Amino acid sequence: MKAAAGRVIVTPDYSIPMGGNVRTDNMSRGVHDDINCSILILDDGITRVCLMGFDYVGLKYSTCNEMKKRVMEATGIPVENITIWGTHTHSGPDTCMRMYNGIDEIIDRYLDETASKVAAGITEIVKDFREVDLKVGKKDVHDLSFNRRLVKKDGSVVMNFEEFEIDDIVGTTGPIDPELQVLSVWNKDGSLLSALVNFTLHPAILVGLDWLISRDFINYLDVVLLKEYGDDAVVLFANGAEGNINHLDYRWPDQWRDFRETERIGRKLGEYSIETIEFSREVTGAIRFVSETVFLPLREIKPEEREWADMVLERDKDKIEDMFDGIPDKTYAKMIKGMLVRPDKAFETVIQAMAIDGFALVTFPGEVYVEFGLAVKELSPFENTMVIGLANSQSGYIPKEEAFSQGGYEVRTAWSSQLVYEAGDLLVDMVNERLLKKL
Repeated sequence: MKAAAGRVIVTPDYSIPMGGNVRTDNMSRGVHDDINCSILILDDGITRVCLMGFDYVGLKYSTCNEMKKRVMEATGIPVENITIWGTHTHSGPDTCMRMYNGIDEIIDRYLDETASKVAAGITEIVKDFREVDLKVGKKDVHDLSFNRRLVKKDGSVVMNFEEFEIDDIVGTTGPIDPELQVLSVWNKDGSLLSALVNFTLHPAILVGLDWLISRDFINYLDVVLLKEYGDDAVVLFANGAEGNINHLDYRWPDQWRDFRETERIGRKLGEYSIETIEFSREVTGAIRFVSETVFLPLREIKPEEREWADMVLERDKDKIEDMFDGIPDKTYAKMIKGMLVRPDKAFETVIQAMAIDGFALVTFPGEVYVEFGLAVKELSPFENTMVIGLANSQSGYIPKEEAFSQGGYEVRTAWSSQLVYEAGDLLVDMVNERLLKKL
């Protein structure tokens, strides 16, 4: 096996609209830590694949396709063998949902500049292929991630970032995925070339804190791993099915929401990753890679949702849209009005899978509930299966069907939640039938 790896800094050098929340003035005002496009290319002599993680809240399907086209032109790697995902930091450019009007021009210009930077960077990266060994390991981590949908004594559901009495909470609506997995790539001299770290956790600690661009906890994950293995190592972080998972422990009311918390979580995740790497097993053999274009049905806007949107836009016509966690009613209403004129009946995307020996990875197109990621792992015949969310597009939230009757943040109709109620089950079936069974 041969591999090449590198990182391209994609931090904008000018103020840019930030994604991850809705604020009165969402323009960045500085940089806490650079955001990257982290790249790993594997080549078994027959098949060459490119894995690319961007420190973005997500990327549109059209943007991913343009990025893949530029990479193919620069490297010759087929578009269908390129996987792109967003790490989902909530403190980066607003590259997908674009909740404010009038920001498309600046975002599109930035993404075009980014595509050129990445194409130039990867042209240099592919000049440095070397023989490598692959290892994979996994470890359960139970103290960093939490299901954010809480159940109260009366059976109602509240989000863990909303107001509630701790003594009124009896549990959560679902599990977490505690599995931390690391695919490590080693030079023949024993040094680490690259590590792909997969863990299911919203990087939404900061949510644009102080208007500073940041990778959130991923920055400190990098700091720990590079200190251990050397600055030349390239770390890729890939999120899992994190649609209903975040860092907030409802039993800890004074939990930080600043850089102290990103450092605490990132460093712990880094330490756990080192433990996982140390107890990894070797992976050998040929690369098997599958890529499929699929369509997920969009849900219809209900008449009562149209009426509500009209009412809110009149009621809140003078109200400023500003919210640290979640989305204001006025923003929801504007999105619903925009969705009413969309021509499409289905969301087009790409799902992909790669397998080497007993290791596999599969992709999800958006913010999928953790239950669906666990279902794919249960179906997978591979000992180690990574689920990479927010890959190749941002379809929005994909909740469990019963969540729609429970209410809560992820189920409200918007660009951030637009698929039919059964989309998650459809997606799991597609991954199983069109990917896993073909590997």
